[in-house]
Amino acid sequence: MNMLVENNSRVGFHVPFTINEEFLKRNLKDVLFVFGDNAKHFGKGGAAKLRDEPNTFGFVTKKYPSNADCSFYTLHDYPSIFEEEKQKLIKLIKNNPDKWILISRIGGGLANKYGIFERIISPWLETLEEYKNVILLY
Repeated sequence: MNMLVENNSRVGFHVPFTINEEFLKRNLKDVLFVFGDNAKHFGKGGAAKLRDEPNTFGFVTKKYPSNADCSFYTLHDYPSIFEEEKQKLIKLIKNNPDKWILISRIGGGLANKYGIFERIISPWLETLEEYKNVILLY
C-alpha cells in the first residue's frame, strides 16, 4: 500500500491495509473500491469476495475464475480487453467526482501469470492519480 494513503490529508477517514466488507459498508456513500475481476464476474477469490457490495467495481484482469492456463490473459490477448476496461473505469471516476475511488493492485496478483500488470496495467494506473478522487492502494 502506498504510505500516502494512510496519511493522506485529502481523505477524511482511515483507509485500512486490507479493504473489507465492514469498511465498505461504513463508507458506502464516500468510497468506490476497484478490484481485479474475471470476465465472467463470478467467484469470490481474493478481493472478489467483496463483489456483492454496492460500492465495488470489478476491473477484468482474467478470463475465468480458475487457475487453469486458459483462464489467464497473455500480453497478446489482453490489450483489447484492457482498452474496454479502461474506458469503463474512466467513466466511473468521472461520474463519481464526490467519491473516493480506491484502486487495488488490479492484475498484480494471480492474474499476472503472463506479466500483464507490469507491462500493461501498472503504467496506466499511475496516470489515474491526476484525478483528485483516485487513490492507488499499493
